[in-house]
Amino acid sequence: MRNVKSKKFTLIAAAIILVLSFTIVLAAQGKDITWFSIFEGNSYKLQLENGIKKLEKTDTAILLGTEDLKALLAEKNKAAEVYMDLNTDKYNVDEKGRIMLPISEEKSYDLGKVFFMGSNGWTARNIDIAIDDSKYLSATNAKSYQSVLKDQAPDYHSRLVNQDNTLPDGYNNENLVTIKGVQAIISNKGMRLDKVTLEALKIMLDKAAADGVKGFVLNSTYRSYSEQKNLFDYRFNERKASGAANPYEEASKVVAYPGTSEHQTGMALDILSVEYPKGSVFSQSKEYAWLKENCWDYGFIPRYPEEKTEKTKISFEPWHYRYIGKPLSLYAKQTGLCLEELVESFQKNKLTSFKASDGDVYLFMLIKKGQDFMLEDGLTMDYTLTELTEEDNLIVIKK
Repeated sequence: MRNVKSKKFTLIAAAIILVLSFTIVLAAQGKDITWFSIFEGNSYKLQLENGIKKLEKTDTAILLGTEDLKALLAEKNKAAEVYMDLNTDKYNVDEKGRIMLPISEEKSYDLGKVFFMGSNGWTARNIDIAIDDSKYLSATNAKSYQSVLKDQAPDYHSRLVNQDNTLPDGYNNENLVTIKGVQAIISNKGMRLDKVTLEALKIMLDKAAADGVKGFVLNSTYRSYSEQKNLFDYRFNERKASGAANPYEEASKVVAYPGTSEHQTGMALDILSVEYPKGSVFSQSKEYAWLKENCWDYGFIPRYPEEKTEKTKISFEPWHYRYIGKPLSLYAKQTGLCLEELVESFQKNKLTSFKASDGDVYLFMLIKKGQDFMLEDGLTMDYTLTELTEEDNLIVIKK
């Protein structure tokens, strides 16, 4: 009996020594050990701040949850806000939001790109995942970074201009050109537009003409500060004479106060038609119907839609069109947002992914003026920088 007990004790002691030895070896490798994890043997795992997570797998793939990956990247890069742009063309994602990583001998995966938002701006790097001999998945160390926005002036065409977002004192668009060569009647000689806006307008009206719509009239384009002031004063006095309780507010609904008018940018214009030369009936014209459907494809938006008057604080103006450029105009069409709402959406969401109707995919990233955009060495992106407000710019990345 004593020999039997002695053998049992010896076996138990040997098992304990074996487990402790295995634990010490793993601890020496820097692993966060739990007793359960010791017996996980053949499982793929993640080392997260709150412990070890075992990953499910199929016969051919490791199933890595997107939220688990985000947590891993946040810990690795010491970032509170993490936005992933996964390479879904290369790796499938199942119905539970798990990335299916093929089990292979390579033991490394390029899953796409990750963006971090910090006090200094945005940082972007590749998502490179490696698997060690113990089947732990980990994010590899980043290379060094380079600044890409240093001394870069933002494009101005998407700038929000309204009562709350006024033009800078002394603002002057130096790229104004006289309107020529457009398939439209020009109501006044010497009318001018921003050069980029005019080129887009020419292309748009050429396409309208090809579609059989040719009766456009350009009624009002660029206005100087003094011209805008004279127009506002006229409407103000008109409302005052009619006995309006608040003539300033009433005038502001139909004419923007100087410094708050898009016409001063040279990127806005009023379009009417030969058949319907008055704004009050322009919405009945075929020209309006064509513009409402197609202007977005050329970088323009109907600036003051009927259903957005509460947001824009401007009465419905079917004749007023604003150039903001693509792909923002395409995003406005798809979402149904006016320019005020677009800006608010970008300010709220920080990073927005958008797939245009032509299949092109874009990322919109809000960045404060004075902040930077850092790219991992070797990483290149097709991007532009555009201005939204006095405080905010937008990085537009084409994937």
